[in-house]
Amino acid sequence: MQKLITLLCAIALLSSCATQMITKSPAEVKMMTTKQFESDQDLVFKSVISLLQSESYIVDRADIGVGLINASKRLENRNANMQRALWGTSKDANTSKAMFYVEGINDAVTEVKITLYEGAESSRNGYWGQVNKDTKEQMIYESPVYQAWFQNLQAEIERRKALR
Repeated sequence: MQKLITLLCAIALLSSCATQMITKSPAEVKMMTTKQFESDQDLVFKSVISLLQSESYIVDRADIGVGLINASKRLENRNANMQRALWGTSKDANTSKAMFYVEGINDAVTEVKITLYEGAESSRNGYWGQVNKDTKEQMIYESPVYQAWFQNLQAEIERRKALR
């Protein structure tokens, strides 16, 4: 009986520590991350940049010829040094990356593909005063997150159309 309890505890511990894999097919990911807009590529491209900036992202790269926009955001933990001093470890920052591919299908329709990543940077005290840093990042697979981005992008496109 003792061995059975020990085995069950070990299984429970290992399964709770295991990384859960996201299982979405490529078709499901494409449906979640892709949308077409009834507007020309130039307007959609500029709308994406405007939306990213209003969401506090830094546009790292934008190439309208290729249709790629890469942006990032970093939220610093101002208490990281104190946390590391007290507990030996700290979460230094939350990070986000957004990648957009904006492709003109024709003069009136543009397709947008979004890939979003979230992550964190942390550090811990090592030997001899050394600080060890760790960065983790993963793609977001939650459909409502992409829907919200597409809704906000649609609103920005409509706003810019009204200004023409």
